[in-house]
Amino acid sequence: MIDILKKCLQEEAQALMEVAKSIDDSYIEFAKEIAGCKGKIFFTGVGKSFIVASKIAGTFSSIGISSIPLNPLPMLHGDLGILDTDDLVIFLSNSGETDILKDVLKCVHTLGIKTISITGNKLSSLAQMTYKSIEVKTQECGPFGLVPTTSTTAMVAVGDALACVLVLLKGLTADDFYRNHPNGELSNNAKITCEINSQV
Repeated sequence: MIDILKKCLQEEAQALMEVAKSIDDSYIEFAKEIAGCKGKIFFTGVGKSFIVASKIAGTFSSIGISSIPLNPLPMLHGDLGILDTDDLVIFLSNSGETDILKDVLKCVHTLGIKTISITGNKLSSLAQMTYKSIEVKTQECGPFGLVPTTSTTAMVAVGDALACVLVLLKGLTADDFYRNHPNGELSNNAKITCEINSQV
């Protein structure tokens, strides 16, 4: 069992290294699309991808980029009204072939709202249907090679990496982070960083 635990972690770590090697200009263009959004940024996905979408949205909001996770099912039953033309919707799907996401995407397009995507297959329907897309291609670890493991880890990590780039693109500072974390240990650390920076 110890060997299985180690093997899983090693495979996920190796997968992240492979994703890092695959980074190209498409990631920068993707980040610029997010940085240039004048409205709110929405993240959506199905199943584990929705959990990943929620995490990335939370990370973006924490650095001052207004981001909201969207459950795709209610979108087809009235919640499209939450969207405005200046918004950006980011679709997450490992396969890029999830039917409900394709249905939502078509509806979002009819509203004239820009869409981009993160998938595990650059040739997938979602990747082809969105304005821009980045590929996060991995092989799931574990005995079946089917359970969402490496793919979700990699997408979360890519979301973190994009957040780091957006800090640079938008000129965000520790003060911005502090304003979004008024309480807790993170708040204390950010406050200390702000105080140090103000003395430099």
